[in-house]
Amino acid sequence: MAIRPGTLGTFNGSMAHAIETELAPLLDTALPALGTPERRDTRRLFVAIARGVVAHLQAHQTSLDVDYFADGVNRSTSVDLVVDWT
Repeated sequence: MAIRPGTLGTFNGSMAHAIETELAPLLDTALPALGTPERRDTRRLFVAIARGVVAHLQAHQTSLDVDYFADGVNRSTSVDLVVDWT
């Protein structure tokens, strides 16, 4: 399955959709005093983007192969993403 950033027309299942999914609960989350409301909203957005990107990559990690050359041989390995969600 391919990694898809998403468009306005093809949104479901995309990385943009994963980011939106992560942002929704953060909008209702109280944050400690960080200064201005804009700064709190920016932090929410950054966390949502990071979590959404990682969630999408983890869901589509079979699309992530690494090709390399070692010992005179072309080799390929798959990616196993381990995520610390804390």
